[in-house]
Amino acid sequence: MIRIVDTKAYHKRDHMTTIGRIPKKLKSFFSTVRDHFTQRAWEHFWALTMAIAITQKVTIDRLTKALRESTHRTDHGEFLWRSIWNSSIVMQQIALDMLLRLFRKNDRHLFFIIDDTRTLKRAKKIQAVGKLHHHATGKYGTGHNIIKVSLYYRGVTIPWGSWLYIKKEHACKLKVSFNKLTELAAEAIRNARLPAKFQITVLFNAFYLCLEVVNACKEQKWNYIGVGKSNRWFKVASGKRKVGKDGRNVLRNNGKWYNITSLRKSGKYRLAERVGSLNGLGMVKIVFSRRRGESKHIALVSDDLSASM
Repeated sequence: MIRIVDTKAYHKRDHMTTIGRIPKKLKSFFSTVRDHFTQRAWEHFWALTMAIAITQKVTIDRLTKALRESTHRTDHGEFLWRSIWNSSIVMQQIALDMLLRLFRKNDRHLFFIIDDTRTLKRAKKIQAVGKLHHHATGKYGTGHNIIKVSLYYRGVTIPWGSWLYIKKEHACKLKVSFNKLTELAAEAIRNARLPAKFQITVLFNAFYLCLEVVNACKEQKWNYIGVGKSNRWFKVASGKRKVGKDGRNVLRNNGKWYNITSLRKSGKYRLAERVGSLNGLGMVKIVFSRRRGESKHIALVSDDLSASM
């Protein structure tokens, strides 16, 4: 049930949507994870999830104002940091349910996308915060580094899971095992249980193009596509060379222009490909790509030797 009410928290002419219960059309969305919660925790979970969806707010105080007959905001806060429930399992259960609803036999290609994000923290007593460079703002500060995984299927991006990176010095104090970012990414791949009906390709940036992550893909029998750094050595029949220098030469001598439709915009790209051995990773196909009007190029590395450019 959702109703529109006037509220003093907003300007007189504004209105606010409040939530009293789960709408009928959304019950199937929540039903798949009901068994992962106690009754009290369940009420907090679905209410806060709905509040985030309709208000796009992030503070407990603002979310609570969207909940009709809600308990005090401190109770919701207690749920978030005290309740015992596995957020990753819940997220993955919802993701699997959405994935199976979207499935079509004529489209089995599923992308498993790995990336990390950095969040700055202002509070002084948060555990496991460390110094980092925040790429979005270009500033240095203290915060968390988090591995995030999403699924991409038929134009829909579905969150899959997130894992906090804890530095070695903090891991010792917290008495938890230390894992590098690449090890966390590899474990995310190894532990993923996705339906066999999908053809899965793992996507990641240059940082994760390493033996640890590649071996995890091989164990799952999934293909991967990653970005190759320009200073990596690449062996082909004619000899050994650096990826960056070889890419420039191959694009200049053998590249062809193609119209490419991407997620954000379409454009013309000059493409060329080579098959050879990348140091430590075995036989791969590298597709060199340069956008029209730009001088820089990228190298896309895949173990799927039969894939087209």
